[in-house]
Amino acid sequence: MKKILAYSLFASLLIFMGCSNSSEEDTTIDCDASDLSLQVGDITNPDCDTEGSFTLVASGGTSPYTYSLDGGDFQSSETFTDLAAKTYTVAVTDADGCTFQGSFNLTAGPNGITLSIDKTNSECSSNTGSITVTATGGDGSFTYSIDGGGDQATNAFENVGPGDYVLEVTDGTGCTATTSVKITTSISLSGDIMPILQANCLGTSSGGGGCHNGDNGADRNWTEKDNVIAKAENIKTRTQNGSMPQAGSGQSLTSEEIDMIACWVDDGALDN
Repeated sequence: MKKILAYSLFASLLIFMGCSNSSEEDTTIDCDASDLSLQVGDITNPDCDTEGSFTLVASGGTSPYTYSLDGGDFQSSETFTDLAAKTYTVAVTDADGCTFQGSFNLTAGPNGITLSIDKTNSECSSNTGSITVTATGGDGSFTYSIDGGGDQATNAFENVGPGDYVLEVTDGTGCTATTSVKITTSISLSGDIMPILQANCLGTSSGGGGCHNGDNGADRNWTEKDNVIAKAENIKTRTQNGSMPQAGSGQSLTSEEIDMIACWVDDGALDN
C-alpha cells in the first residue's frame, strides 16, 4: 500500500488568532503587548509516496518556547511530521506564559488526498461525540477507518467518546492519508473543577480540608490554578482511588465529580 502523507504548504505566515497569558502568578506580563509570533519554515511537501514535515519558527516573547498542534499537548520540538493535508491550528507558548495561535492550510501534492474534519465533542463519561472526515483528491474513491479498525464506505463515525483517535482514508490506488483527531468534553477548570476542589480541599486543620496531609504545602494550595494543572494527573489518580479527600476528613466526592475531574485531565488539563 502506498502511503500519502503528502502536502504542500499554503501560506507561509500564520493568521493571527490571539495572544493570551496562561500565568496567574505574574500579573506584570502584558501578553497583549507581547511581540511573540510564529512562522512556518523548513517545509517538505509530500505526495503519495513521500512523507512531509514542517518546522515552526517562533520569535519575540521570551524563550524557551513550546509548540502545540491542533490543541494537542505542548512540546519542546518545533518540528511536526506525518501530517495529513488539511487546515491546522498551531500555537506557541513562551516562558512568560503568553500564547500566540494561528492557522494555515497544508495542501496535498498532485496525487495526494486532502482531508477536512468536522467533529462534535462528547459529554463526560459517555460516547456522544462524532467525527466526519471529507476527502478530496486521489482517484476520488475512498474508504475510511478509525484507530486501525476495518475500512468502511461511510465517512462518519458516531457514538465517539472523549479521547484521541487516528483516522485513515484510502483511495482506490492504495494512497492513504492519516490524521489525528481529539474529542474533548465541555468540562471547565474555572467553572467545574476549581469549585469541586475548593468545596472539599480547603482548610487549615489536620487533613488540609480533606485533600492532603495537613501541612498545607504551597504546591498543594488548590486555590491556585497552576498547582491544580501541574498536579492534574495525581489529582485524578487520588480522587479515583478514594485517597482524595482523605478518609476521616468529613469530605467526599460524588461519582459525577470524580468523573468530571478525570474528563478534564483527559482533555489535557486545560486552563479553561
